[in-house]
Amino acid sequence: MGNELIEKVMSRPLSVRDSDLATKVRSIFRRSGYRSLPVVDRKERLIGIITRRDMLNITSTKSNVTAKGIMSSSIVYFTPDEDLLGAAKKMLRAKVGRAMVVESRQSMKLVGVVSTHDLLKVLFEKSRSPKKLVKEIMNRNVPTCSPSDLITKVWRKMEEVSCTGMPVVKKKVIGMITRGDIIAAGFARIHREDESGKSRTSTVERVMQTPVISIAPEARIEDAAAIMLKKNIGSLPVIEKGRLLGLVDRNDIIKQYLER
Repeated sequence: MGNELIEKVMSRPLSVRDSDLATKVRSIFRRSGYRSLPVVDRKERLIGIITRRDMLNITSTKSNVTAKGIMSSSIVYFTPDEDLLGAAKKMLRAKVGRAMVVESRQSMKLVGVVSTHDLLKVLFEKSRSPKKLVKEIMNRNVPTCSPSDLITKVWRKMEEVSCTGMPVVKKKVIGMITRGDIIAAGFARIHREDESGKSRTSTVERVMQTPVISIAPEARIEDAAAIMLKKNIGSLPVIEKGRLLGLVDRNDIIKQYLER
C-alpha cells in the first residue's frame, strides 16, 4: 500500500462543543449515524470524545448535563503526517472505530477524523487481498437476540459482551440490531425512558434492520470487504441455509489485510 499518510484519507470532522447540552449531542448522533463524536473547546481544541454507549447510559436525572460532563478524556488521536498503517494497528489495539486527527500535539486543534471504514477502503483498493475465506476468520461465538426481546434486555446484553450489534434470530436470522438503531429509534435513555421523557419499553422487531445483509462461509474476505464498503456496515452475519454460523466484522478483515 506504500507509505500512505493520514491526511490523504481523513475526513472533515463533525464535533460538539464542551458546553453543548446532551439533548443536542443526542440529536447529532441520530442525524449523523456516527459511533462517536469529538468534543472541542471554544478554541476548537480536542478535549474529549463521546460514544453511542455514553449516550445510552444517560438517565433522566442527567438529561441537562453538557458534553463535557458526558465525555471521556481517553482519546485515540493522530497528526496528519502519521503513517496510515501504523494508525490502523493502534486503532485495532485500542478497539476504536474512529480516531481524531489534530493539527499538532502541541495545539491539539481538531482538523479531521479517520475511521476503520476509511482504513478498510484504502486497504481494499491498494493492497493485495488476503487468501483466506470468511469461515477461517469469523467469530463463532455470536450473541443473538429474539424479535420479541425488550430493547432494555438487548442493550444490557450488548454491555455485558461488549458488542455494538446482534443478529436477530427466529429459527433463522431475520435481521440485525445495533446501538445506532436503538438511538435512532429514540431510546437514548435506555435505563428508564425514551427521549420524550416517558417511561416505555419496546421490542427488537420494532427497531431491527431487515432484510439482513449476510455473507456465506465460503466467500472470500475481499467479498466481505466489498459488501461492508458498499453498504457502509461494520459487521456481517455468516449464514448457510438460513443457519447462523458466525459473524465477521470490519476489524477482523482489516487485521487480515495488515498481515499481508
